[in-house]
Amino acid sequence: MSLTYTCYAGTSKKDDGYVLFQGDIRLKRSEAQLLFSKAKSKRSKRAVLKHFKGNRWPKNGLVYELHSSLSTVEHLLKDSHPPLPSIGQVKTVLKHRNPRKATGSDNIPAWCLKRYAEELAPVVHDIVVASIVQCKYPTSYKHAIISPIPKIRPPTDLDNDFRQVSVLPQVAKIIEKLQLQLNISSFKIKTNQHAFTSGHSTVSALTSISQNWFDSTDNSSTGRQGVHALFVDFRKAFDLVDHKILLDKLADMNVTRSFWLWIMSFLEGRTQQVNLQEVLSFTASCLAGVPQGSAISPTLFNIHINDMEENVSEQACVNTTKYADDCTMDTSIRLGESSDLHDKISS
Repeated sequence: MSLTYTCYAGTSKKDDGYVLFQGDIRLKRSEAQLLFSKAKSKRSKRAVLKHFKGNRWPKNGLVYELHSSLSTVEHLLKDSHPPLPSIGQVKTVLKHRNPRKATGSDNIPAWCLKRYAEELAPVVHDIVVASIVQCKYPTSYKHAIISPIPKIRPPTDLDNDFRQVSVLPQVAKIIEKLQLQLNISSFKIKTNQHAFTSGHSTVSALTSISQNWFDSTDNSSTGRQGVHALFVDFRKAFDLVDHKILLDKLADMNVTRSFWLWIMSFLEGRTQQVNLQEVLSFTASCLAGVPQGSAISPTLFNIHINDMEENVSEQACVNTTKYADDCTMDTSIRLGESSDLHDKISS
């Protein structure tokens, strides 16, 4: 099975020199032509355009068909019926809405969902069940209003001093939260990740790190040792999540086929606008990343970086502790010796 999306590169002036994809995803004409030129031979087509199938030059432009193939990972997915929530579960999630949360693009406030949970539960339940059964994330819920939140005050760097928080529809968050509850057993998140996981926190992360260091420096049976540590912070972590890598890792976790397709639908065709002092920017497409402010995005990010330390040899004896996009990697060394931690990780 493959999911097909058509895109068209027109030559008329009204197309403004852009390739128009379904879902308003855009590439410049020069980029489309470059992709086409690299796909002339079968070898380059497999290497560079493995997700594209078919190419030709009609009189009025270039036509591609973008295929995201399920067949490559289908053998890893569970072929079982998707778990569905009860009306009682939906009602519970509605009643736990924070009434102070911002209203998304659907203009349905959280306080309304909370106050009328009893009356709205059957309606919301139908929406949730339809989304899960059809393996489709509602298109109207894929639009985010971005609120730039300063990390420091006063902000001086436009690129680095703001956190991009997505204001999303409240019903969208309800669907995501229920999907998390229903599929939580499929996520094999490592215990060294202390963010967005039940029973973990900043306290457990600090305890884990400090205990390892104490064991090396003051509680070692082989004599007192030193600790060399590397502190890693991912730049624009949520914004740079690669969709294909994420979907491959979900498949490796043996999630159900329906949930994998639902996540793919969640990721594709997303759009956003920036809201600055009540003025909205033009609409832009999101070709990568997961929206900050979404209920399911933190878990997807954890999955994306779940195996980052597996490329480090076990013989290197490097301990890894993660808290969201902050990572600490450390190793013990004898006093007076130099550390090859950088070389161990680089290799």
